[in-house]
Amino acid sequence: MPAWIRCTPGSVQRAGRAPKRSPNPIADALDSAGPGTIVHLDPGDYEPFTIGFRSNSPANANTGGGSQDAPLIVQGTEGVRVVGGIGDAIAIDQAIPNGWITFRDITIVPGQRSGVLFFKRSDRRIHQGYSFENCDILGQFNALNGKGKRSKWGVWGHRLADFRFVGLDKPARIERIADEHAFYLQNPAGSILIENVHAFELGRTFCQFTARSQEGPPGTGDITVRNCEVEDACIASGDGYKGGSAFTIAGRLNGLILFENNVYRAGFRSKYLKLTERNVPFGTGAFMAWEAAPEGRNGTLILRNNDFRFAKDCGDRAVVSIGGCERVLVVGQNRFESGGEQPAIDLDPVTPRGRMKSTPNGRVYLAPQTEVRGKVLLKGKLPTEEEREQLNRRGPLRESEDKK
Repeated sequence: MPAWIRCTPGSVQRAGRAPKRSPNPIADALDSAGPGTIVHLDPGDYEPFTIGFRSNSPANANTGGGSQDAPLIVQGTEGVRVVGGIGDAIAIDQAIPNGWITFRDITIVPGQRSGVLFFKRSDRRIHQGYSFENCDILGQFNALNGKGKRSKWGVWGHRLADFRFVGLDKPARIERIADEHAFYLQNPAGSILIENVHAFELGRTFCQFTARSQEGPPGTGDITVRNCEVEDACIASGDGYKGGSAFTIAGRLNGLILFENNVYRAGFRSKYLKLTERNVPFGTGAFMAWEAAPEGRNGTLILRNNDFRFAKDCGDRAVVSIGGCERVLVVGQNRFESGGEQPAIDLDPVTPRGRMKSTPNGRVYLAPQTEVRGKVLLKGKLPTEEEREQLNRRGPLRESEDKK
């Protein structure tokens, strides 16, 4: 495999050869690349491309990718953009198995569907070893005036493993996703890391993790969301400006789920306060864990050193809502601040009729140093002194005690 390949927006040059014209230089380069190859991108706008489809399109790369020890690297620089059109900027399938590809220092302008899309797998193949380092996904929709190209997702992925989307020497950015989520990741097959990402103006959540049975097997591997800063999410007009909670996990995720050192703010920029229905507060919730269907709880959930705040009179649900987890640890120096009437923490939330929304949590620990501005609810009610003490020290009431 060549040690390096160089691309411009209109040409590709393999090591030891002269440059040649190409209708899709990145796909062309990936066709010849393999483990350890570095594909260098000169500044400019590049056409969208696909990887791993059974297609003779010049926009499709028939590559196996790299390896765990020697990933294939696509190296951008300032001024490099992959610009999506009707569909996606980058789309990946496994009809031709591939993996272990790292994209670095690239701006992705999403198409009308997504910035990056990992196609749904109905077989046992997985999307393994994809990393995005110092990559930005910058949508072009302005939620304040409703103008600009609409995009649905930043990253949509099914059956990912060893996936990373990280800011290294600077935060990665995801902005102005019109209709849905910055990250919508389904039925993970291995570890997922989202770290040092700054995001704002999102139609729905910053991240939503699901593992619905109709879409595949239970989620495996650890999920880590760390050092991310998000502001004013869940503001799509098509959802009545109520598109979920900013960080969401939704059942059958069996690994360790860690949210650490994350920040969420809603309602502190006054120009966004108009993005709501009449007589309804701006904003939704910061964090939600639940069991979307009675199919299986999430594994162990850890919230450590997060700071979630709503401005005065903002938010229409609990800042943090947790149900359907086998174990919950709220540790370190978390701060959860309600905008007013809504609870700061809602454990084992219930419907207006008093029914549990999810299978009850297993053991729960709420560190005494957790800073709470607002109500704490347990099963829809203020906890008794004894229940609060057990949350702070030994976990909730055992089932046998709860029935007394």
